[in-house]
Amino acid sequence: MPGSKRFNLLASAVLLIVFISTVYVTKAFIAPLLLSFFFAFVLLPVYSRIHCFTGRKNLSAFLSLLLVVLFFMIFLSSALNAIATETSGLFSSQEDIVQSIDIYITQKTEESFDTLHVVLNNIVSESTADETVERLREMVRPFIEAPRDRILSDLLPQIAFEATNLATGFISELPVLMSQFFVAIMITYYLLIGGSSAVKGFLLILPERELMNYFMGELNKIYNNLFNVYLLTSLITGLLAAIGFALFGVSYPFLWGLTTAIFALLPMIGPPIIFVPICIYFLLIGNYLSGIGLFIYSLIFINTIPENVIRPKLASQGAKIHPSITLLAFAAPIFVVGFLGFIIGPLLYGFLLAAFRTRVYMLKEEGAIDEKELVELSEGEGLPPGARFCGLGLKARSALEWLRRYRT
Repeated sequence: MPGSKRFNLLASAVLLIVFISTVYVTKAFIAPLLLSFFFAFVLLPVYSRIHCFTGRKNLSAFLSLLLVVLFFMIFLSSALNAIATETSGLFSSQEDIVQSIDIYITQKTEESFDTLHVVLNNIVSESTADETVERLREMVRPFIEAPRDRILSDLLPQIAFEATNLATGFISELPVLMSQFFVAIMITYYLLIGGSSAVKGFLLILPERELMNYFMGELNKIYNNLFNVYLLTSLITGLLAAIGFALFGVSYPFLWGLTTAIFALLPMIGPPIIFVPICIYFLLIGNYLSGIGLFIYSLIFINTIPENVIRPKLASQGAKIHPSITLLAFAAPIFVVGFLGFIIGPLLYGFLLAAFRTRVYMLKEEGAIDEKELVELSEGEGLPPGARFCGLGLKARSALEWLRRYRT
């Protein structure tokens, strides 16, 4: 074997060993590192815009990160306040909750028996109707009293216990989460300042530079779709949800709005998993105006407009991604790495999808695939007809164009 080949083989082996060792000693910070890549990608347009006015990289990066820190602090304080208040309230009002449930069940049961009595009076004699209704009442009474006793003795204490454990676990993990968050902030700061230059320098030393440029272009479009399109749409959805919850008297509307924004990232699940139970709760306690009003508001402004107007218009300007891939990217990693799966999943799935589309491009250049097949494999299905026109959608599209312009 020639000396140069032996040297290259040895150098490659040493680099591989050093790389694996580096990953091993840095594994505790892999999540903050990926989080910093996400922050840098999302904040790059903001950073570029601020840099146009200030002309100073350090100040522009600091102001961009200040937005992230403020958002994080507001969310954290709201979450802690809501958890503490609701947990203490659950302990102190168990009897009131059971009494409210008991009154509601008794009231609805008596209304049902009264209706049944009126119907039976038209069919049989009054004495027979009275006797039949009384028998049914005696038969139903154990089924009404048993759930009430179980709620008082088993269900509510268990809910209170689980809520306390959740709050305790969250508070115990808070120092670790805070340290990881601030590590991610520091890395993001330096990525904003010199990340673009580092990427360009890295591409210069790679072979197949044209192919790598194509890969990076696809990666940018995919990440733009997964992060900017879905994130921007979800934030708009959360804002509209918070406004609606506040208008209809829902407790902690800001926190529920943030929760709705998180679930809006998940296709085929989305905001209904939040607003439907709230509407049902209003109906159960007899607040029909708030229940029906919130449902209509949510159906229009939280579910329909973001999903069928804003998101299609945003997506039409970037790489099309199949909904099943989006669902897997945002949902599946949560069960493995927790909340950070919202960020880690799209990063990994986006990378693989960009590699797949680059391979398709290579096949097309080699003549192994025709242009029609290339479009089908690279872009997927077209947009729904309803996504072709709407003033609000055009405004949302211009916002995305602003994000893209300051990323280049």
